[in-house]
Amino acid sequence: MERLEQKLLVQKIERGVVIDHIAPCKGFLIYSILNPDPGSTAVIAKNVPSTKLGRKDLVKIEGEYITSSLVNVIALISPTATINIIADWSVKSKERVNPPREVVGVIDCRNPLCSSKGPNSRFYVNLNTENLELTTLKCGSCGYVYYYEDAVKEISQRASSGILVSRTRVQRELLDLLVKKGGLRYHQKFRLKSGRVSPYFINMGALNDGESLSKLRWIFASYIALLLKENILEDFDFVFGPAYKGINLASLVCEGLKEYYGINKRFLYDRKEVKEYGDVTMDGSIVGSEYFQPGQKILIVDDTVTTGRTKVASIKKLDSLGSHRVVAVVVAVDRQETSEEEGISAVEYLEKTLGVRVHPILTASSIYEMIKSGLSQEEQEDWVRYYRDYGVVKLS
Repeated sequence: MERLEQKLLVQKIERGVVIDHIAPCKGFLIYSILNPDPGSTAVIAKNVPSTKLGRKDLVKIEGEYITSSLVNVIALISPTATINIIADWSVKSKERVNPPREVVGVIDCRNPLCSSKGPNSRFYVNLNTENLELTTLKCGSCGYVYYYEDAVKEISQRASSGILVSRTRVQRELLDLLVKKGGLRYHQKFRLKSGRVSPYFINMGALNDGESLSKLRWIFASYIALLLKENILEDFDFVFGPAYKGINLASLVCEGLKEYYGINKRFLYDRKEVKEYGDVTMDGSIVGSEYFQPGQKILIVDDTVTTGRTKVASIKKLDSLGSHRVVAVVVAVDRQETSEEEGISAVEYLEKTLGVRVHPILTASSIYEMIKSGLSQEEQEDWVRYYRDYGVVKLS
């Protein structure tokens, strides 16, 4: 068994999470609550010999990260656990969970008259580290008391909310949302504004109901948090959403980063027309600019990039802030095709003109790979032909 433990601990993964020093027989419960992507490589070790605990469980999942909102849940189930974040084959961070004083947004109050439900629910924890079964959770609104066994059962039943984050999961969530809401249409041909006949059509405007906005909040916030954890994205101070569609995204991103990851950022957006009433010295062309300090860093978010020139013109409005730096642009979809104006893709034009990297959540090639099995032979040939003629990537 000791050899097994050594193999599990030493065998490296490129990126992911290792939860070590889990209380015996709690590993499978934590794994079920983590609810990893079905395609993830995972190892669960049960009752492994431990110098500190005598026996312990261990969970290792490749390609996944834990949201900060889950740390308290893990601490509730196993106060002895340690969380190791792996990136580039090495341990990037290691922390021992702290006994939680409260858990937020993970269980609903059973009192039908209480409003403490969903993401706003709050329960104060009276943790008994000597005997977890004696632990109680008290509703912050009405005082309803959950006993440990019932609380854990409730948390386990809500595990499908998708607490773990991976690039594959974020991409799949966005694709499924687009298909469900009619934001991605295929199985027919579409004549675009450019005159090109495309085998698919993307309309982010279809994501305009409460369910879609809630999903977009998680998708964008999770993708950005993932880029930060992987050191692909530099930290930033503000999120900027170009008018009009980017405005809503910027606010959703800030809300999602705070709710799911404990990352607090402000957001900015531009006015189509400069303010000419009230205090015109504030929020003249950029709303939220009164909080901006010279030299601060900005992340730009938007739904898609249609033409590079249009996006650059909008982003140039940030010059009114004075000294600043744009660290990157995050968009929902990159069509990966050349534009008639620039002769290169809109993303390439932005990167060349602004000198910043663009991070799309989905690309035409990733969409094609995920839906390819559901396309007829003729439809696959249409995709391949279209990107042979207009794409910056080749499909097969």
